[in-house]
Amino acid sequence: MEKSIQNITVRELTDKADVHRSTFYANFNDIYDLYNQTEDFVIQEISEILSAEHNLDAKTFFNVLLQYIIDNKQVCRFILIGNINGVFINRISVLFKDLCIECWKKEYSLKCSDKELDFYAQFFLSGNMGVVGEWVMNNFEYSMEEIMLLLANVDYCFGTLIKDKFS
Repeated sequence: MEKSIQNITVRELTDKADVHRSTFYANFNDIYDLYNQTEDFVIQEISEILSAEHNLDAKTFFNVLLQYIIDNKQVCRFILIGNINGVFINRISVLFKDLCIECWKKEYSLKCSDKELDFYAQFFLSGNMGVVGEWVMNNFEYSMEEIMLLLANVDYCFGTLIKDKFS
């Protein structure tokens, strides 16, 4: 968190983590490989949360996701703040976009095309990711409960918009 990933050497990292360089190279090719594997791990865990928890009400759903972030603060800060190429945000958006569209269609009995909903879902997800990113970057200044309520309120308002527009 002290410097950008481009400016971190393997030696600095292994010295700071008190890990031998050979141990690092036994697991990673370089700093970027460490970042990519960490990103893959987080995407996999969030994907598992989504597949298990997507039938919950908004507050509970956001609570589960935010609790994951709290439980993995350092890793989430590393990925969100050290996000070197924007790929993580795109990958996480793809996971959530399909889920959003599926939930909206089910909850509001929508008959419109997924393409129409894609734009709304992207807007909705960009806002949510922005809120979560801001929360993480500001070192979790607001409580998890406050952020969960904010996201749940936005979800409710956006759901009303989707329902009114497409039902």
